[in-house]
Amino acid sequence: MKVAWNILPTIGPRSGVGWYIAATLAALKASAPADEHHLEFPGGAGKALRRCWFLVRPYMTRPPQSRPMEGLPLPDRSPDRENWKTRALGWARAAQDAYLSRMLDRWHANGQLDLYHEPNFLPVSTQAPTVTTFHDLSSLSHPEWHPIDRVRTFEKRAQGGLDRSLHFFTLSQAMKDEMVRILGVAPGRITITPMGVRPHLRPVLGQAQAEVLARLGIPPGSFLHVGTLEPRKNLLLLARAWCALPGLVRDKHPLVLVGGWGWRCDDLRSFLAATGFGKGIKHIGYLADEDLPAVYSSALALVFPTKYEGFGMPPIEMMACGGAVIASTAAAVREVLDNRAHLVEIEDEAGWRDAMLRAANEPEWLAGLRSGSVRLAARYTWQATAQATRLGYARALALPEISTSQAA
Repeated sequence: MKVAWNILPTIGPRSGVGWYIAATLAALKASAPADEHHLEFPGGAGKALRRCWFLVRPYMTRPPQSRPMEGLPLPDRSPDRENWKTRALGWARAAQDAYLSRMLDRWHANGQLDLYHEPNFLPVSTQAPTVTTFHDLSSLSHPEWHPIDRVRTFEKRAQGGLDRSLHFFTLSQAMKDEMVRILGVAPGRITITPMGVRPHLRPVLGQAQAEVLARLGIPPGSFLHVGTLEPRKNLLLLARAWCALPGLVRDKHPLVLVGGWGWRCDDLRSFLAATGFGKGIKHIGYLADEDLPAVYSSALALVFPTKYEGFGMPPIEMMACGGAVIASTAAAVREVLDNRAHLVEIEDEAGWRDAMLRAANEPEWLAGLRSGSVRLAARYTWQATAQATRLGYARALALPEISTSQAA
């Protein structure tokens, strides 16, 4: 079996999708039998173009502003209505997809390819048998959370991707249920492949932790959030809830936001500029992966008030580092954490404030949240993800399944 993977999201700063692709593909290769091969595209030229894109993206995705807010970088976000930039992005995507389509068709015709796996929602049109990973459906179910060019792309291409795909992968039972309900996909055509925990994510203590914190300017004992600053992460509510804490608690336990600026977050930027930064909120930006274990390990708790996730990597990563998690009741998050975290209703601002205050004042309660966290995180391995993916391939191609122990 020869499978081709689109690895574009692994190039440049990685989101959860990028880590999913890199780690799953590595685990598949490490466990592949002699007759299984995994191809990657694009090649060197495509990777170079992708890196160039990251240089021009801040300009191409930023709408004009008459005056930036003092002390804040301009956000990396898409405009709320179509203009020449969004049209240019659409043309560039169309040209890219046409090139990839021809390449995949050539590989398939030459016998170099049995299956094309699109791990990032929208497969290109090709004669090759296709399987697709849907991480979430927020671009369809909540378009107000996304840049307009992304929403338009999903609207134009989602149905074609559904029609072309023999089989689907998703990351949680909550997402599988949503795909059945919203997209009408038969349950038997969906395999659940939960994400894993990268091996370096483990507790980091003592001098090793202190050196990373000193270099980054992060104090120990923070309330930590990890993820892109975007609407569905619900960070305006979190920032307001943290600012409502007593001053002594804020001084001892600052709110630290790790992640790059996303899109449609002007309300958050305004609040941080007017109130949040002055009260002690710290925005670190995108963090090197090797620094994450020390930052997770140093935090008083991870706070994760997300409105919606397909899986939710940061809570499991925090638990792998031995930390406490305060998370929202979003369906996939609740499923993945399996009652090992303190859950707060998504829009309950007072509840989020009270949970943070309790974490600051009740060490025994916090220790209870930490108890068993490493064991829970150990359930999630990329080896299991690879095995479930391989079984999904067998279902797509009607091949014999070696084992069903890891399949959903």
